[in-house]
Amino acid sequence: MTAREANFDGLVGPTHNYAGLSFGNVASEQHQAAASNPKLAAKQGLQKMKALHDMGFVQGVLAPQERPDIATLRRLGFTGSDASVLASAAEQAPRILAACCSASSMWTANAATVSPSADTADGKYTSPRPT
Repeated sequence: MTAREANFDGLVGPTHNYAGLSFGNVASEQHQAAASNPKLAAKQGLQKMKALHDMGFVQGVLAPQERPDIATLRRLGFTGSDASVLASAAEQAPRILAACCSASSMWTANAATVSPSADTADGKYTSPRPT
């Protein structure tokens, strides 16, 4: 049996921003509200993915999630057209709006961490269990 490692990266979406949402993450907190450049970030991510692919790694790309997450804002009580929901959230709850625009899914480590069976002492696949 041959094992093969795969690398997955999330692609940055157009609402990429520095909202400082990662509590305890010094870089996140220090860059809060700094100007971001989603287009450049996406290009840098693609360059990194291509470099790994060119080195022979299996490279997966995860598409950006739909942002802003209007459905979550509606579940939180904002109503009206999409534009009205966004305007109300910006005025009444800017931190919540920032979270609903977050591109944190680009950090695929936030999606899952697993240990393949070849890397475990008992030869079994493991995945973190929710606590």
